[in-house]
Amino acid sequence: MKNFLEKKWLLPVIVLTAIILRLIPAICAAEDPSRLIRPDSGIYLDSARELVESGTYPTTRRPPGYPLFAAMIFACGGNNFAIALIQTLISAAACGITALAGREYGGKACGNLAALLMALNLTAIANAPLLLSDTLFSLFAAGQFYFFARYIRRKTLREILLLALTAGIACLIRPINQLIIVVIALLTAIMPQLTWQKKLSHILAAFAVFSAVITPWMLRNHLVGATFAIDTNTGAMRHQNGAMLLAKVNGTNYELEKEKLRRQEAEEFADKNKYPDERSRERWRLAQFRSMVLRHPLTYAAQHFDLRILLPDAPSLLESFGLTTSDRGTMNVLKKEGIFAAVRHYFGAYWLLYILLLLPLLVPVMILYAGTGIKIFQCAKNIRRQWFELFILLGFAEYYLFLPGAITAPRYQLPALPCMCVLAAGAIIWICCRKNEDQLENPSAPEV
Repeated sequence: MKNFLEKKWLLPVIVLTAIILRLIPAICAAEDPSRLIRPDSGIYLDSARELVESGTYPTTRRPPGYPLFAAMIFACGGNNFAIALIQTLISAAACGITALAGREYGGKACGNLAALLMALNLTAIANAPLLLSDTLFSLFAAGQFYFFARYIRRKTLREILLLALTAGIACLIRPINQLIIVVIALLTAIMPQLTWQKKLSHILAAFAVFSAVITPWMLRNHLVGATFAIDTNTGAMRHQNGAMLLAKVNGTNYELEKEKLRRQEAEEFADKNKYPDERSRERWRLAQFRSMVLRHPLTYAAQHFDLRILLPDAPSLLESFGLTTSDRGTMNVLKKEGIFAAVRHYFGAYWLLYILLLLPLLVPVMILYAGTGIKIFQCAKNIRRQWFELFILLGFAEYYLFLPGAITAPRYQLPALPCMCVLAAGAIIWICCRKNEDQLENPSAPEV
């Protein structure tokens, strides 16, 4: 198996396969362009059109990365479908970058297997054509993990500066990346075979580059009447994560709590003298959300450890084909009654048939999670030698799975996939090599 995975032609075949798999739902969705749209799509696309038409950016609610990407396509005469097609190529490119990260981490075979796991990942395939920032963000997440893998091997200033630069650009696409610089600093501080002088200088340099990328935009938002932040959508956690928290505490419905919070917000902001700008409104939302969390800190913390965020995004894939529709209240069913109830609720009477049809794409996901589990077991068993790998997994995978909290949208797992695919590939190849060694020691054993 390892010899096969080291074939020169394999990576181009994997990337081509990734492109084809992602083009299929994109082309099917073209029959009804609304299949590519999600509730958050409008603000991104409207901002992109405003950039093309007037050269100005009209909002502070979202960072500029994805609208700028869409605006470049609109400026060249493209439309929403053109964005979707280019995103399929971006998603496939993330597979190639994951392969490069895997080669740095564990060799050519590890890189190619990691790329294959990424190429066949159902969530990555389903989300590739959707008009949201997640696919573009996943490309930069793969890039930052690649530069970190290079930094582990080379331990040079150049690699950590490229890492910080990529992480900063990613932050301008999705603000969830804002704390990744702290992760980078912590991993550098505990990295073996680096002197404290180098660690300190590299950390300071990384912070400087990262800050140089994101600070100008934060200052821009402050100058136009918003908070000194990447965007002012963070306050939306009040009616999203906050609604999940209240639903758990009160034993009620997520949608019901969300509607109540939105109604309270609208009534509060009706006083234009008290809330004249986005800064005052965002500060109120954040203060309200903090008070919710402080009233129920343990419940809120527990909601961040939810493995259901790892569920593959079968709904988005089927919606691209027009087989199902969204906005059925499935998340509320998932939280209250569990996975199987949510599956039956969403897919209806033919839920088993849908699962059987999706099985070819569900198997690679199960292999990925099994490989990741094996890697965690390896690290725990050989903690003295492999402790740093465990911190890598926490820093570049669990970070993205932890921060969304109770909002367990499958697309939030996309930036964690490069790290998970690489480490899972390393574990799978290790198992195969061990089996081959056992077979050589015992020639009478059955051939694997």
